[in-house]
Amino acid sequence: MTRILKNIYDAFLAADRIVIDTGPLLIHATGAFRNDKLKGICLCDDPVEEFNFLNRLFASGKRFCITPYILSELLYKVRSEFKLKEEGVEEFFRSYGTFLRKIGEIQIGKEKIIYDTGIKFGLADVSLLKAYEETGAMILSSDEPFCRFCEWRNIEFIKYKTFFFNRLFV
Repeated sequence: MTRILKNIYDAFLAADRIVIDTGPLLIHATGAFRNDKLKGICLCDDPVEEFNFLNRLFASGKRFCITPYILSELLYKVRSEFKLKEEGVEEFFRSYGTFLRKIGEIQIGKEKIIYDTGIKFGLADVSLLKAYEETGAMILSSDEPFCRFCEWRNIEFIKYKTFFFNRLFV
């Protein structure tokens, strides 16, 4: 299933479906929900530019997906980062739920996750590995150790940081 591509942009264009890791999703969710907190989440000195990049990326017409494990990890990080109580969680989903409903979902059963050799990375990351194995969905991640693991396992991925900083997608 591995394709030989010249650069990250080629990989992005060639992907039929892209499954999003929590990192890029958290940046996007923060910009949409609490843009005053973007500076602490983003990778660059211009958080608005980074959020706009993700907006353009997600509006590009590509099929983006998440797994339920990614959604759970996103909720955990949003609750922690913004110190949300129950009403804050409801507000987050009222605000960001529209976007989440628009992207696809790849279901991965727990029995496929708990015995995977990548389990050391956690349930969300293993769900990305399984999404790739079962559907061929390319992974978009900002997690450096996880990206190295994907490279070692010959799994197609796009390292978000490189993609963003090279401005290969306008």
